[in-house]
Parts: sequence; C-alpha cells; structure tokens
Amino acid sequence: MFNVSSSSSGERPARLQIDGLNGDVTGNDHALRREHSHDSWQSGDDEDVLRMDSKDFEDKVQAFRLAVSARTMTEDKPAPRSLLLNSIHESEEGKRKKESGGHHIKKKGAFAGVFVPTCENMWGVLIFLRFHFIVGHAGVLQALAAVLLSFLCAFCTTSSMCATVSSGGIVSKGGPYYMISRALGPCVGASVGILYWMANTMLAVLETLGAVEAFLMASPESAFSGCKQVYGSALIASLVLMVWGGISFVSKMGIVFAMVVFSTLGLYYVGLATAPLTEAAEANPLVTGLSFSTLTDNWPAHYGEGLNFGYVLSVFFPCFTGILSGGDRADVLRDPPRDLKIGTFGAIIFSLFMYSSYMILWGMVADQSYLKGETEVEGRRLAGGGGSGAQVVEEIVWNPFPHAAHIGIMISSLSQALQCLIVAPRLLQSIAKDEILVVLNRLSPLSRKGEPLRALLATYFVAAALG
Repeated sequence: MFNVSSSSSGERPARLQIDGLNGDVTGNDHALRREHSHDSWQSGDDEDVLRMDSKDFEDKVQAFRLAVSARTMTEDKPAPRSLLLNSIHESEEGKRKKESGGHHIKKKGAFAGVFVPTCENMWGVLIFLRFHFIVGHAGVLQALAAVLLSFLCAFCTTSSMCATVSSGGIVSKGGPYYMISRALGPCVGASVGILYWMANTMLAVLETLGAVEAFLMASPESAFSGCKQVYGSALIASLVLMVWGGISFVSKMGIVFAMVVFSTLGLYYVGLATAPLTEAAEANPLVTGLSFSTLTDNWPAHYGEGLNFGYVLSVFFPCFTGILSGGDRADVLRDPPRDLKIGTFGAIIFSLFMYSSYMILWGMVADQSYLKGETEVEGRRLAGGGGSGAQVVEEIVWNPFPHAAHIGIMISSLSQALQCLIVAPRLLQSIAKDEILVVLNRLSPLSRKGEPLRALLATYFVAAALG
C-alpha cells in the first residue's frame, strides 16, 4: 500500500507508508507540497491509477522514490505490492544497480533487437516444406488470399501493440504480458500469459522436430525406432544451453542464424528461378520451369479430398505468428516505442512480399499434381501433405554442395525454436514476479547476469516432456 499524508506546518513533513514501511520524509518537492488528505494508493487501485492525470501520477511516483531513498527495506518477506508498485520498484532497483556498477545488458536497436528475431520467429520449416503443398491444393489465387488475410491479422495486432507502447511509461518497457496485465488486470494477464508461454514452448518443440525431419531427409539411414524423440531432446537441450549463455550471446548468434536463413531462402529462389536445374527435374515432365502457362493452370484451386481453404489457411497462418518476438524483448531495446514500430512493421511487410513471391514462383514451376504429391516416382510420393517433401528439395532447390538446403532448413527451424526459448522463460518469469500464482513464485529470481534461469529450466522440462 502507498499512503501519503501531510501536516499543515510550513515545511510540510510527509508521512509515507509503503508496503508496511513507515518513514518521515521532509522536502520542498512539489509532490510533497500538495494536499493529500484524501490521497491514497491501494493495492487494488491499479485501474484508477492508470486513468489518473499524468501529473498526479508523476507526483505519486516522485513521492514513492523519495520514500525508497529515505529508508531501505529490511524485511525478509516484504508485503505484496500492486502491479504498478512492482513496476516502479523494479525501475528503482534497476537504477540503483546501474549506479552501483552492476551488470548492464547491452541495449539493441530496431534491426538486431526486433527485425531479426521477429523474422526468425516467423520464418520456419513451413516455408521450405509446405508452401508447395499450399499452392498445389489452394491454387495461386487462394494461396495469395491466405497470405493477405494472415498479414492483415498481423498488421492489426502490430498496430495495437505499437499504440500501447507509444503511450510511454512502464508498459513500453515490458512485453505483451505487461501490456495486458497492466491494462486489463492481473487475472486476465496471467491467464493469457500462461497460454502464451505454453504456445511458445510448444512451437519450440515443433520447430525442433521440423529440424529432425530435415535431418532424416538428408540422412535416412540415421532413422531408428524413437529417433525423433532422441534427436529432438538432444537439440532442445543444446538450445537451452545457448539461451543459458545470456541474451547478448544469443543475439550475436541470432545474426549468424539470420544469415543462414537468408542464404537458405536464396537457395530456394535460385532453384525456382532456374528449374529444372537437376537431371532428375529435367527428366520429370511435371516440372516445367517458370512458365506463365503453368501459372494459369495453377491459378484456380485443386483441393484434394477433405481439404478446403480453411485447412490451407491453418497450415500457412503460423508463418505470421512470431510478430510479438520484439515486444517480448522490449526490456533490451534502446527505444522500445520507436524500435518496436520500425522493426515489427518492417518484418511483417517484408514477409508479406517474400511469402507472396514464393506462392507465385511455386505456381509457375511445376504442375499442381507434383506440388501436392499425388504422383509417385520409384514408389515414393513426390511431396505434399503426408509425403516426405525430400524429392522437392533434391529436384527443385539449388544445392551448391550436397545437402546444402537440408542444412539450411535445419538451422532455420532451430533458429525459430531458439527465439521461442528466449521468449518463453522471460514471460514465465514476468508472471512469477508479479506473485499472481503462488506455485510460480519460486521462478521469479534472476541470475547475476539478469537471466531467468529458473524459468528457463521449468520451460525446458515442459518442452522435454512434450518432445
């Protein structure tokens, strides 16, 4: 609780009570010269505080800062604080640590802190192993419609996030969980936050399994009973160790991963533009190379049994679900409002044009039956839902050295899984720090480097169980 009362004397010594801490503060600051006979800040008044006049809010924050500097909290178990007081208290602790020479996380800009992780979180295994399947069934027209519809959803979400962080204050320093919990209350924030944490954890598992699939495509002799679980568990453990090294280390590796992802995308572009490039593709009459006649034939939909637009939309939509990655890392940005707006909008607009170009190129390069995997060569399905997709990677994609595309697919999938493992522990630690769910309280402490190691371990155990 936060209470301020002032006497009628000339100096107006103020009596402040903060979370059970009583202290007398005397000063001439404007915040303490105002009359506070009916002024109080209770734990349940967060919504009223969020709606109060900005000057009144600044006065209360200033009074809180004066009280903190006047007396140090020494209780072993401090009383619970409201979400707003938590945020202000964390801000004061961060300033004191910075002034005392404590560990300081290097801040990132719009490109390294938002654009790169957002793109990595969007560009996963679906681009490389499912886009041809989408075009084969939905046709180019409806595939582009799926891209546009998904983009509009991402655009609206990004606009709302940018509007929220542009309001400034403590909300702009937190991620989506902070925005929800501080605006709609702790119960709604915790409910959505737990689901968001679970979604990121599951996506990390799925992308890791996608990397395993690419590995088995390149090396089918490495397959054995239960191999996906074994390889997947080893990869998740390796990614967790990378995150354990700290966000600065991961950000540096993120640039390397981004270069590999861009290179893999380039291999697909070169392969599609020059197809048929391999001898196998030249011998396949269904691979026509870039042809407007093929584009015309693939323009309408050719849905298989039981498939429709909703199905292919559900396959494609995850390509636009990584847009909050920058918001999850707002605490390491130099200027959160500006960096989030530039980085996130840049990422989704760039992805819109890239996804659309792939849909058109796939529609121009091969017959729809080949893209769907309805034909067989040597007893194997060529591609599509339920098929391996390995034949497309070998025949269409340019491989400057053996298995170059497979390696790129694996690294792209692992980079997206890595971004998820960065976001999920920080989100879980933020929920635990607010002391909303007692069972999570032990996950709130940070390491000396400012990393949520306990939350990372909890996330790993859940991911390992799912894998």
